[in-house]
Amino acid sequence: MIIRDGYVTNSSSTNFMIISKEKLTRDYLIEKLGFKKGSSINSSTVSLANDIVSATEYGVRWFEVEQIDYDTILKIFGKESAEKYKKLSKKGYYTYFGHTNSDDDSLTSFMTMDSFVIDERDFYMDGKNCIW
Repeated sequence: MIIRDGYVTNSSSTNFMIISKEKLTRDYLIEKLGFKKGSSINSSTVSLANDIVSATEYGVRWFEVEQIDYDTILKIFGKESAEKYKKLSKKGYYTYFGHTNSDDDSLTSFMTMDSFVIDERDFYMDGKNCIW
């Protein structure tokens, strides 16, 4: 048996997928998530957007992903998201995978503990793959 000394966490994570007409940037993501620039929670929204954009560099947790394709999305996110990918990738949309953690900044942690889909005309985000 191994006993860990020091800080022990019971963190969770959420795998997400973003399909976007434009390349993913912090400012574009803030706009697509519906936050207003200069709002009272602006610093938290900037932190959330930075966390999400940087999370796309690390991909999803608990799955080996060699490439983003229909079958991989079907396995991780389900048929609805796989069909959305199939339709939008033909139009040249960008697709990103990533994950957030409950140990992240407060707004990112809040998002991690929820299960959601954002489906707009030129932006789709699936955050239903929560790991608790």
